[in-house]
Amino acid sequence: MAEKRDYYEVLGISKSASIDEIKKAYRDLALRYHPDRNPGNKEAEEKFKEVTEAYEVLSDPEKRKTYDQFGHAGFGPQGFDWRQDFGRVRMDFSDLFGDFFNDFFSDIFTREDIRAENRGEDVEMRISIPLKDAVKGAEKTINVSVYERCPVCEGTGSKGKKAPVECLQCHGTGKVVYQQGFISIGQSCPRCKGKGSVVTDPCMNCRGTGRVRTIHKINVKIPAGIESGTSLRLKGMGNAAAMGANRGDLYVTVFVEEDEFFKRRGSDLYCEVPITVTTAVLGGEIEIPTLFGKVRAKVSPYTQDGTVLRLKNLGVPRGAMKGNLFVVLRVAMPGNISRQERLLWEQLKALEDERNYPEVKKYRQKISGS
Repeated sequence: MAEKRDYYEVLGISKSASIDEIKKAYRDLALRYHPDRNPGNKEAEEKFKEVTEAYEVLSDPEKRKTYDQFGHAGFGPQGFDWRQDFGRVRMDFSDLFGDFFNDFFSDIFTREDIRAENRGEDVEMRISIPLKDAVKGAEKTINVSVYERCPVCEGTGSKGKKAPVECLQCHGTGKVVYQQGFISIGQSCPRCKGKGSVVTDPCMNCRGTGRVRTIHKINVKIPAGIESGTSLRLKGMGNAAAMGANRGDLYVTVFVEEDEFFKRRGSDLYCEVPITVTTAVLGGEIEIPTLFGKVRAKVSPYTQDGTVLRLKNLGVPRGAMKGNLFVVLRVAMPGNISRQERLLWEQLKALEDERNYPEVKKYRQKISGS
């Protein structure tokens, strides 16, 4: 294993170097050997680790004192805790050298990047539609409040329609770096709000923003079979951005209202239809409303309460297919009967055989065995 070099030698400084001299030496060497500037260069990566290790020790007064007295042996048999300290340095590197990178890598914050960041905001609208529209599809007209380019200044934000000038505080980058000791903290420029430019004579109509709020009527096509909570994206229908940047998008979130008659489960619909006792016993034909119009269905003789009829392709569309409509038949008892009907029911009761009622028969057998 190669012997470690003296930390002062690694940074190219004297043993009496001040903290500022240590910082400057490290900056120069770290920028030269940083892996991002030397992709695939193992030698540069090792150099970077070496100078970072030296800096971590010599920039800390306590560690430097230990090193000056005991050398590398002062950090125990394991030596410098590289996994811990180097991981932190790699993570914080852009913050430590943010102001230096502004000089060497100014292309990182180009005006094109600023324009992309200043893209118009997305807008979300929420609408409710009846189940019928969700199943069959529909077209809705909605009012949307969005920002449009100011017609007075034509989006420049300037009273005289002048182009914005470069921000003097951030020099057009849209970002500023504040130095706190050796730590550099970058953030959006407070003067230009991250735009990189400022308007010197603000337009009175838009107050220098380059855009004004406007209400538009927009047609939204609701696809057949849409699920509740689905968001439809209308590209380029959101807020406009000043100075010609791309518009945001409009997201219309569709909520399907509960229906009093139909219940939806996936691509199938369910409903309950009452039938008379005589229809249940003798059978017949009933009319059933659907979301696609009324249909007629046959009821078989001796139909029990809760019997389900399946009507194919009368449910919710899903691609080229359609779900089904399931009709639950409910046998309804009369609320009132005439004298003549009562006589007939009494005659029927006299002829009635409980053995013809499956449920009654089961019940009698159950209680007789208990």
